[in-house]
Amino acid sequence: MANSEHQRNTRIDAVRAVALGVVIIMNMMTLSGLAYLSPDVRADMLGPLDIAAWNFLAVFFDGKALAAFSFMFGLSFSIILQRIRPEGETSILQLLRRFLVLAALGAFNAIFLFWADILMTYAALGLLLPFAARLPQRVTVSLGTVLILAGPVALALSNAGPPVPVPEGRYDSLEAFASPNYVDAVSQNLSMVTGATDAATGMLLLRLFMLSGLFLLGLAVGRSSLPSQFFALRGVMVRAGALCLAVGLAAGLALRWIEVPQGIWFGLYLETPLMALGYLMLLTAALHGPTAGWVHRTLAPLGRMSLTGYLTSSAIGQALFYGWGLQLIGQTGTLAVVALALGVVAVLVAFAHLWFRYFVYGPWEWLWRSLTQLRYQPMQARGVAG
Repeated sequence: MANSEHQRNTRIDAVRAVALGVVIIMNMMTLSGLAYLSPDVRADMLGPLDIAAWNFLAVFFDGKALAAFSFMFGLSFSIILQRIRPEGETSILQLLRRFLVLAALGAFNAIFLFWADILMTYAALGLLLPFAARLPQRVTVSLGTVLILAGPVALALSNAGPPVPVPEGRYDSLEAFASPNYVDAVSQNLSMVTGATDAATGMLLLRLFMLSGLFLLGLAVGRSSLPSQFFALRGVMVRAGALCLAVGLAAGLALRWIEVPQGIWFGLYLETPLMALGYLMLLTAALHGPTAGWVHRTLAPLGRMSLTGYLTSSAIGQALFYGWGLQLIGQTGTLAVVALALGVVAVLVAFAHLWFRYFVYGPWEWLWRSLTQLRYQPMQARGVAG
């Protein structure tokens, strides 16, 4: 965090908030139990509108929100690097502690809240960023692009098979998470973290390359002069974003038409980073428009506390769907889950506005910062505004 919070780019915070909001919606699809069903059972359980909504989310947002959020992680890290001493043992140890603490927070989330945690992956892959930050910009961009393109190639060479969603068909999870005993949920979280990925080698391999590449591209954009030129580049971003989105959507539709891709057709999985980058460019252009001020001012506080939003949404999701809470797991259709998820996002936005009236860091961000610095960080500051 900066010493002067008023110098933040609130539009970048707003983009991060939107990406987080869609991540929350997609996570709720798993927390609600829908993602644990096989396609046939899901088709029998849901009505036509819910099936249409499920397919829409799968085509337009599944994986893309996480990819966009990963790009923003790399961009945010570039800002962090600008605020610490660039050389010396102190800065290196501080960065290592930062990622170790993030991994610990991810482990907490995976065990006690939501097993499909992304923070531990971010912590591991994030170790690339301090080294990549020392590379020339062109090298960083080239390396990020190569890593993204290498994902489908590695998938084809590995014989891992097409990526398969980890929770699909895990009816044991439905039973465990529907239990009124919270210990059963923790036990199943551990089971999913340690064992469910055995059948998801393809998904993990593709995600490893894709997220690493997006981290580096986000880092490169953050280190460049582009963020200061977003207003002037709105037209370029709209055209480039629309092109990426169109090409990615075409690849995604072809991927679903083929059903079981092999060999060269694995290249269609580039739909995810292409659509994610397209969304980011279009969203950034929109938020830099002359009439978008109220939108980014509304969303920016949640973007400032994205870690808090991510972890808190997992806890709220448990309370809504799991057996120890309102017991809605397996009883809600796609549209109802989307409505609940949007309600959760709205609550988090309101909470962020209220919180930043009095405090300078989000609660989980404060813990992350304090453990990284190995000292208590002041929570309050004069002149703090949401």
